[in-house]
Amino acid sequence: MDHLIQTKDQVSSLYGGFWNFDVSDFCYMTNRYFPPEQLFSQLQAKARQLITSYPSSNLHISSLVSKLLGVSPSSVVVANGASELISAITGTLFSSVAIPTPTFEEFTNRAKLQGKQVFPFQLSGDFRLDIEKFKDHVRTTGARDVVIVNPNNPTGNLLEKPAVQELLHSLSDIDIVVLDESFLDFAASPEESSLIDEIGHYPNLIVLKSMSKNYGIPGLRLGYALSSNQTFVEKIRAHLPIWNINSFAQYFLELMVDYMGIYRESCIRVRDATQDLYEDLSHIPGLYPYPTEGNFILCRIETPITSSALSDRLFNDHKILINDRGGKSGLGHNFFRVAARTHAENAYLVSSLTGIIPPSNPST
Repeated sequence: MDHLIQTKDQVSSLYGGFWNFDVSDFCYMTNRYFPPEQLFSQLQAKARQLITSYPSSNLHISSLVSKLLGVSPSSVVVANGASELISAITGTLFSSVAIPTPTFEEFTNRAKLQGKQVFPFQLSGDFRLDIEKFKDHVRTTGARDVVIVNPNNPTGNLLEKPAVQELLHSLSDIDIVVLDESFLDFAASPEESSLIDEIGHYPNLIVLKSMSKNYGIPGLRLGYALSSNQTFVEKIRAHLPIWNINSFAQYFLELMVDYMGIYRESCIRVRDATQDLYEDLSHIPGLYPYPTEGNFILCRIETPITSSALSDRLFNDHKILINDRGGKSGLGHNFFRVAARTHAENAYLVSSLTGIIPPSNPST
């Protein structure tokens, strides 16, 4: 198959299935230090039975996640990745949404396709969210729904917990606040920053999380939403098929109870690899990486090369795939995002970038 598709744009347009190509994927963000080999072995040993068996209902599988989180089963709904939850939430619960941008574009793209009003709030400078200005934006536009991605993708910025709490208190009268914490496990203090344990204080809050990214299992497609609002949970679940989670994903959740300690250690390793990558990128002349609390880094090129040209060179010369952010969500044509992988893989990325980005002040 790889001989039929040769260009970066062709490969990128597939949004996955990259095992068919000899590429290093620095585009999609996953935990490269989890699952451990023992867990893989357990999945492989049961492959025949899993492939030939129906999975359980969504309600039962959601209860497996509730045990991992230590929350009530009635507050959790599991989906085939966070993207399925986004579609369910925007389609069944949203009417008009305010959302800081740049951020994860699936929220705005899905809402627009479903005919919902979208009011983007453009971030500038260091892309940190100004809470007061955003609250004014919500009131001025009359938006009834809000989305906050924290840490934000692609900027990597993290809103501290007191700021999120202040925002939630101020917006207690609107219909829904979605707080996407998909990358929070890679932050410096994830337990201190999460609102999962406080969902009971905010009846209009839905906390969303991608397990695919955190647990390094994008092929299994798992994500969950949490809310103390039973109406929200029931409407989201009703939007999903009864067998939306496959048997491999269910068995993975059944096994995870024995691996949570190893998982937390893997997140620390991801953070260390990401912060080391940030330091290495910051030493490349002509490149400005933004500080991050996720497992990815937004970069601004400060030399005469566009992000599109750079991503082409990386793919053509080194078979590296990055996320070209040029021109997206108000970003200039000199922005790109890279996902952190292992230390060795990150070193290959840094070496490749160093050989492509021209000096800041090229001699004439």
